[in-house]
Amino acid sequence: MSLKLNLTTLVLLIHSFIGSTDANEDDIRCLKEIKASLEDPLGRLSSSWDFSNNTEGFICKFTGVECWHPEESKVLSIRLSDMELKGTFPRGLGYCNSLVGLDLSNNKLFGTLPSDISKLLGFVTTLDLSSNNFSGVIPMTLANCTYLNVLKLDHNRLTGNIPEALLLLSRLKEFSVANNLLSGKVPDFDSKYFTSQSFANNPQLCGGNLKPCLFHNHYIKAVNPFKIGFGIGYLVSAMAVFLSLSVSWLQVKMITKRIMFSWLPRRKQDDRQLPFPTRKHQIEIPQLENMANRISFSELCKATDNFSMANVIGRGNTGTMYRATLPNGLFLAVKRIDDSPHNESQFVSELLALARMKHNNLIPLLGFCIVENERFLVYKHMSNGNLYDCIHRVEDESKILQWSLRVKVGMGVARGLAWLHHKCVFQVVHRRINSSCVLMDCYYEPKISNFGHAIISNYGGIMFMYPNENDSGLLVNSGVWESEFVKKDVYDCGTVLLELVTGKEPNSDCVTILHSTLVEWINHVSTGSGLLNDGIDKALIGQGFDGEILEVLRIVTDCVNPVPYDRPTMLQVYERMGNIGLRYDISCDF
Repeated sequence: MSLKLNLTTLVLLIHSFIGSTDANEDDIRCLKEIKASLEDPLGRLSSSWDFSNNTEGFICKFTGVECWHPEESKVLSIRLSDMELKGTFPRGLGYCNSLVGLDLSNNKLFGTLPSDISKLLGFVTTLDLSSNNFSGVIPMTLANCTYLNVLKLDHNRLTGNIPEALLLLSRLKEFSVANNLLSGKVPDFDSKYFTSQSFANNPQLCGGNLKPCLFHNHYIKAVNPFKIGFGIGYLVSAMAVFLSLSVSWLQVKMITKRIMFSWLPRRKQDDRQLPFPTRKHQIEIPQLENMANRISFSELCKATDNFSMANVIGRGNTGTMYRATLPNGLFLAVKRIDDSPHNESQFVSELLALARMKHNNLIPLLGFCIVENERFLVYKHMSNGNLYDCIHRVEDESKILQWSLRVKVGMGVARGLAWLHHKCVFQVVHRRINSSCVLMDCYYEPKISNFGHAIISNYGGIMFMYPNENDSGLLVNSGVWESEFVKKDVYDCGTVLLELVTGKEPNSDCVTILHSTLVEWINHVSTGSGLLNDGIDKALIGQGFDGEILEVLRIVTDCVNPVPYDRPTMLQVYERMGNIGLRYDISCDF
């Protein structure tokens, strides 16, 4: 671990506070408590951190531990990156009084960061907690870690504002909180060291090198519901008494309804709150604005150059996708929904689904816009397009998907669907999975998109969906959920896996024919009477992956079983794909 500080100065400072004997005992206790507090599935700590040895400096040989001097047990830094460690932030670190560097990145740590973190890590110069599952706010007390040169908190689930107090960290030269759930204004850090990448992929952040905070003034702000309720209630009551002498109750209801809707405030055409596609959906607007940004039409026009044809990056059944360029140079993707009642119901379904759900294998929804008859959804831009193009429209041989990447993509699609079916707060079925709706980020991590036909349910088997403009929703029982909807996702996932293996689109419309063809092919290959090469993508031939390819084909065969009840669950599909992915060190968690 590199330490970007004058270590001579720090050594003098630390030694002025620490005595030799007590420091040794404390540092040993520090490592013991760290080991005891963390789950170690790979066994790297249990195999290396052996405390039975009593010789001076024995802890300096521990995996990930660096001492000030090899002969004395004073811990200089601890680096436990990429060990799949599980647990909360280890408070035992407070006993490592000489510690100046800590790297716990790329693990599975969770929970909040301790509010007294500066007492535990008083002298750290480098702190890397990136790529974990830490949640909650960034502690203000980090500002008391005055020696910090490097602070990495990116790729977690941190929320709230970035504390202004961090401006007091005058030595800070490297800082990242990217890919979190932070909100509010970015403090005025020195732009020489803090670029837009330091704060990227926090859609609610503004200021600094990001979008100006004026951008947020375009969102519709909720009016105090008590005031609205009281005002409308008083008005309705007065009108009811006045009109009851001469008109029927039905007339009163019609008149007061008109008054209520005419009483709502007006706004500029591009920013006013317009109704959802149907009146039955209006109630969702305030709730959705708490989960997804409402973006002004003028901002979208500016970012897409008035929806120029030059910015079109794709067309689908429901609309056109545009690339939007922000003033800071970052890209977004804007889907402009075609104007039709059918597409409006799909707009609602996708907005309801993605506003509620956040997962690494789902397309991140950043915001939406409704103006007159226009509907827009705003997503994070996926630099590698969709999976269909990655398989079928590759002109540069260097961009052909290698087998390990195909395994990663197949795992990611299965993981996303398994999470929707089994781990999400709601049960969700996608219904239209194919290679075109699987988008690829810069690391070829697949993101499932196009939730226009999705169904959201509770865990009692009752489901609700928006099938068309004239229907208020459809309720179905748990039996239909299991057979007709969930297992359709399993079938579609199987066809995507088959496409990854063969490099061809599944062209059989008959489930029975596809299943029997696969069974016959696999049996011929397994008995030596047929060649695997006859059907797989030519880029995979002779690469030594035949055994794994057969494993995937067996998974596909089970997924496309003609009898829905006989198909596996998405969780079982993901676990089977995960067994292959482990051979390529692909993480197998949700």
